[in-house]
Amino acid sequence: MLRLRDHIITLVAVFLALGLGILIGTGFSEDMLVTQQRLLIDRLTLEFSDLREEQRRLEAQIQEQKRDLYLWEQYQKALYDMYVPGSLAGQKPALICHAAELPEAVPALLADAGAEPVALLRVAAKGTGEQAIASLGQAVCDLLAAGDAERQAEVLQELQQDGRLSAELILPEAADAVLLFLGEKEQVDTVFVRDLAAAAKSLGIALVGLENSKVKKSALEELKAAGMSTIDNADTVFGQFSLLAVLQGVPGNYGIKAGADAFLPAFREVP
Repeated sequence: MLRLRDHIITLVAVFLALGLGILIGTGFSEDMLVTQQRLLIDRLTLEFSDLREEQRRLEAQIQEQKRDLYLWEQYQKALYDMYVPGSLAGQKPALICHAAELPEAVPALLADAGAEPVALLRVAAKGTGEQAIASLGQAVCDLLAAGDAERQAEVLQELQQDGRLSAELILPEAADAVLLFLGEKEQVDTVFVRDLAAAAKSLGIALVGLENSKVKKSALEELKAAGMSTIDNADTVFGQFSLLAVLQGVPGNYGIKAGADAFLPAFREVP
């Protein structure tokens, strides 16, 4: 009887100890879980606060940039109204695109400046045959210098027959300047460019080489070496100001790339 009672007491003690251990362990686990959750919440709150602060900073920067852009646009408009209207009155440039697109703003710029384009020609990219290309530069220059409708029609028909050239505009008036827009160097035929430059020089026609700022490999060095003015960012307002200056008698090699000698013509030099 005594042994059974002792055995029962022992079992009860074991179960009590086990229950107490479970209770204590559960309490510790709950405390640790609560502590970890509190730390996580504190960290997330801090990160959220940092993100809100960064958002406010970026929003302030955006507003500042919008204000600066607005002020720049107003400044640009003031300069445009001051320098552009009538600045090229009476000039008759011819525009030629060779493996390149014409910047959208250029025709409007020329119109506002009072220039009267007499031609818009597109010359195919490199790869039309050596014999055809060899005479193309001189032929195009003859076309632009003719100033005679019958002669122009003859030359134009010959050039268009083999697909070397297409004309979007051609007037029976001689050009006093050629604006040659070039694309990537590998698509530009240097024979054509060289011959056109030489022919223009011999006829006393000013030639300006232009390209867009996104052109990676420039083909303007051929024209620069021949003493022609060049502009390598004709698709920007800065390049268009340079174009106005060049056509007003301020020659140079302007732009943002390695071949440029200056970013812009000096304002004091522009008439």
